[in-house]
Amino acid sequence: MIDIPFITCLTITLFAGIYDLKTSDVFEEIPALLISFGLFYWFMFSLIQNNFIYFINSVLVGIFFLSFGLFLYKARFWGDGDAWILGGIGFLVPHLRDTFIIYPLSFIFNLLIIGGVYSVIYILIYGLLNKEIRKKFVLKFKKHCAIYLGFLLTCIFISVYLPFMFLIGFLPLIYLYAKIIEKGMKKRISTEELKVGDVLAGEEISGLKEEDIMKIRKEKKFIEIQEGVRFTMVFPLTLIFIYFFGGLFGLFII
Repeated sequence: MIDIPFITCLTITLFAGIYDLKTSDVFEEIPALLISFGLFYWFMFSLIQNNFIYFINSVLVGIFFLSFGLFLYKARFWGDGDAWILGGIGFLVPHLRDTFIIYPLSFIFNLLIIGGVYSVIYILIYGLLNKEIRKKFVLKFKKHCAIYLGFLLTCIFISVYLPFMFLIGFLPLIYLYAKIIEKGMKKRISTEELKVGDVLAGEEISGLKEEDIMKIRKEKKFIEIQEGVRFTMVFPLTLIFIYFFGGLFGLFII
């Protein structure tokens, strides 16, 4: 049997994720499309089944996902577009089979785990592809290489469990790399270069609109913008992971 809500949600979020990777922006229509189609589908399904528990479940899960998404937005974990997409997923896909624990908690848990792994990989690739960041990292490493290597060798020599201490030994390098990446993701540009969807450094993670840009151009000539992890692709990845593998719990049980 074709799972219409899942296929529709996966298609829409996959498009949103690819568009975000290309432009660092999310269509405002994406969350509205997810929410409206979800409410319509489950309302009609409830009418056909003569059981409105399906529609009520859609509303409750959608509100829960949206509330959690907005909480993370206020905590500056991600952008407002991501929060609304998460809410849209809740309205359109309020349940999935074989999640092993209650679906809303399973989805949130797997989203955060996949999001963490995705963010690390994204940042590593971002740094490797950025010539300026690579150059700064090499210069910083050369300046204090004796300290970094000394710490790593000390951790290995005193280790009881080698893999753990080997990882601990790399923490200073990881910290150095993260700080360089953080600075590298900020850049000062002319306000004439601002475009819709840009995020101001130090402000809420919310893309600028046309009226915001016009106001900024009247007040300033230069501005600092923040590049971040383009997170939207995590949503279709989480949907696929849960649908086909039952999420992280499914992998452990299998």
